[in-house]
Amino acid sequence: MLWEFLKSRIQNNPNQKVCENNAEMTFEELLVFAENFSAKLNGIKCCAILCESEMAAGMALLSCFAAGVTAVPLSRRYGELHCNKILDAINPEAVITDENGDFQILHIKDSAYTEPELHPALIMCTSGTTGTPKGAMLTEENIISNVSDIANYFNISKNDSILIARPLYHCAVLTGEFLTALIKGTDIRFYSGGFNPTIALRLIRQCGITAFCGTPTLLSMMARFNKGGSVLKHISISGECMDRDTGMHISAAFPNAEIYHVYGLTECSPRVAFLPPERFKNYADCVGLPLKSVSIRILDRNGNEVPQGETGVLWVKGDNVMAGYYNNPEKTAEIFKDGWLCTGDTALINSEGLLKIRGRNDDLIIKAGMNIYPQEIESALKLDPRVKEALAYGEKDEKLGVQIILTVAGDFSDPSEIRELCKDCLPAYQMPARITLVNEIPKNGSGKIIRR
Repeated sequence: MLWEFLKSRIQNNPNQKVCENNAEMTFEELLVFAENFSAKLNGIKCCAILCESEMAAGMALLSCFAAGVTAVPLSRRYGELHCNKILDAINPEAVITDENGDFQILHIKDSAYTEPELHPALIMCTSGTTGTPKGAMLTEENIISNVSDIANYFNISKNDSILIARPLYHCAVLTGEFLTALIKGTDIRFYSGGFNPTIALRLIRQCGITAFCGTPTLLSMMARFNKGGSVLKHISISGECMDRDTGMHISAAFPNAEIYHVYGLTECSPRVAFLPPERFKNYADCVGLPLKSVSIRILDRNGNEVPQGETGVLWVKGDNVMAGYYNNPEKTAEIFKDGWLCTGDTALINSEGLLKIRGRNDDLIIKAGMNIYPQEIESALKLDPRVKEALAYGEKDEKLGVQIILTVAGDFSDPSEIRELCKDCLPAYQMPARITLVNEIPKNGSGKIIRR
């Protein structure tokens, strides 16, 4: 069903192109590749995707869809430790790689993958508070519903070209950028390597890029360096809470672009709500209205709906909401009630009826669109006997966005020793920006560490 949905729409624009560096292929060639390679996946139920090239990852993803194989996206950008955690949690039967530029299927011996009854199209992993990834199972129906809703409001077309700067490991990128661009006939260019705002801006100008999606932090960086004008016509902002000043800074730097402020989470495929461009200048800190197929409500701690303008916890219901976490019924039960999904985000509905996200209802750190639980960092450090106590939290920097701050009590003579330990036990995206060495971390009356 999903493959037929995508194929029928991609075929409408066979000559549109997908590019990365010097590699290039038409949409028609992409379809032919996916269907040919899908034959090699015969007999596989679940396959991870770990490619150096994001274009290759996209080709592998479509091949899995064509074969009806559950795909588990990974990313080399987040390091071997993170990838191994996901592989251990899901236990796929195989991995698609692009070693030396050639596609390979590496079969995993003694795979413990257990196929769910619903047979998800995707298992998208997010970190849990213990450091164990949770695999959000997204069905074909989830993806079709969400990409259709996004395509209805995101005003890109075959006359546009989108630069994809983040890995397809992120659901917002996979669905909101890659799949949406494919079904709308928009040329796609992947940005390879570590992100550099000046290089991104140069690509935008040189390649005539008209559409770009990113976090407030990423777009703020680009706004500071955008001195030579821009041909951007469409910008989508998501992944972090954004204040109005940041929105206005971005808007001023890209005056010719219609800007969408959108909101979602992996468990919702991911998009939940969007703010139309015509309302951005007045309500840049809001994420607008729920998608056509999505219902929302905001509840207090007792499960009662809060009055307009008051803050509560956001709950979501719709065809885009995941079927549950892979092989984790306990965590699934924790966030579902009567078909409604608890997002864990605090929010309100303003006087204009627009949704505004206030923050997390827990200690989650959202850095450049990546969800990071402090406990995951702390647990990794505490495996070293020199660490007595550890406290990690997020702190917003006006220039750099959210940064990870780490405080450690232990047998160290200098914070540099702790930084070396972090390099050994943490993936790159969890590395702290600042480390403080103390004798003891403050606690409250019940003995719990005070997090702020």
